[in-house]
Amino acid sequence: MKLLDFSASLIDPQAIKDAGYDGVIGYFSNSRPGANFGAKPLRRDYCDRLRALGLEIVSNYQYGKDATSDWLAGFDGGVRHAEIALKYHTEAGGPGDRPIYAPVDSNPSLEEWNSQIAPFLRGWASVIGLERTGMYGNARCIDWALQDGVASWFWQHDWSGDPSINGDHPAAHIHQIEIDKRTVGGVGVDVNVTLEDDYGQWSAATGASSARGHPLGVDLVPYREQMNRLWNDADNTKQLIVEHTTESESGNTSVIDYLERTGNGSYQTMIDFDGEEVRMVPDNKQAWAAMEQGNRRGLHVCAMGRAEWTRDRWQQEGKLLERTAMRYAEWSRLYGIPLVKISAADAANGMRGIVGHIDITAAFHESDHWDPGDNFPYDLVIARAFEINNGTTISEAIMSLADEELGKRFGSRSKYRANDDLVDTLAGFVLDIDARTHEEHVEREALKGIGWAVDLVKREAARGDAGAQAVLAEIEGAK
Repeated sequence: MKLLDFSASLIDPQAIKDAGYDGVIGYFSNSRPGANFGAKPLRRDYCDRLRALGLEIVSNYQYGKDATSDWLAGFDGGVRHAEIALKYHTEAGGPGDRPIYAPVDSNPSLEEWNSQIAPFLRGWASVIGLERTGMYGNARCIDWALQDGVASWFWQHDWSGDPSINGDHPAAHIHQIEIDKRTVGGVGVDVNVTLEDDYGQWSAATGASSARGHPLGVDLVPYREQMNRLWNDADNTKQLIVEHTTESESGNTSVIDYLERTGNGSYQTMIDFDGEEVRMVPDNKQAWAAMEQGNRRGLHVCAMGRAEWTRDRWQQEGKLLERTAMRYAEWSRLYGIPLVKISAADAANGMRGIVGHIDITAAFHESDHWDPGDNFPYDLVIARAFEINNGTTISEAIMSLADEELGKRFGSRSKYRANDDLVDTLAGFVLDIDARTHEEHVEREALKGIGWAVDLVKREAARGDAGAQAVLAEIEGAK
């Protein structure tokens, strides 16, 4: 498929289709100072017109250029620009699981990559998730991004300084093959070819995402953002994932409007009964969720519901629990937080894992909150998060590991062994089967006067083994 990217002015969608192109890579960014690009950002009405004609849309971002390139601002710049990109993408109707390509519109050195670009992409991923983080860059940058694990989607350009590496990169989803050589509808365009069936197009949205393409809750309401600076600018340590409840059943919009109106709290994210997730606070800021210690240590997720609910009542909210598992899974992938429920004492001692606000209260004694109560089904949510990240259930993973371990071979532990050949199994170790069976066999043969067996018994008797000495005495007494 062939896609156009352009920024100078909007092009009539019918002209794009008539020219034989399949869609556009749209800019969801502002024009930089001194410029007035008519196609930045794309808006909902234009995107609707594209889709009405069956044209594909891919989301892209670029604000600065050359001396003002977006990536020069490192991690903080990645956060700031991703927040803008996500806002425009969502307002235009962009699905909640589709990537947004971040700009590396140059031919950087490795030092620039390590000191500025990789941090920029990490900042970007902290806002939209690593599984949605795309990168526009040359083949060399794609290699570096794969090595560092900072992007999941790749739009290749050929500004590499080395034509020999400008062929289609095996990890690229899109390749920009022509720049500023033609016009469509009177507007200068660049031409791109797609290299994968799924290259980030909106039409391939499923309503949910995962690191490994695991099919998730396709009927969940899409993710959106409503960020209004209800946070402390300091970063949190990401020691913990902290679960909360709203103590209300009025829905995300109502609860967030109340929080914004009163300034009475915030969370990294809120999850409603229909599976809608609303991000309130960037991952690299401190939410106003659980007093000083909890805010400093945790990433906070708030579920629509009440601390007094029973386990059975929670299990009626399958979409909410599914989206919560997706959030746990993503934070675990991004920040290495273990998918394990820990105690208040563990949290106070610096252990990493998942807790409730009730555990923060018990650990640090800064409030009396007890949400999400004693019956929140952490086990179900954590098991689902594990499945999302690993493509297998916890039980299947344990059985696979057990099968692998039980199949391993070890040296015999029989005192009469002649060498260290791998003849025993883990089950044998546990039950001591190999040692006992081999020793009994050697001793029976020795009592029959079989030479090799007698020699082994004599060897162990000389080493002081009481059992071998008893067998040897019986052999000699029979002479």
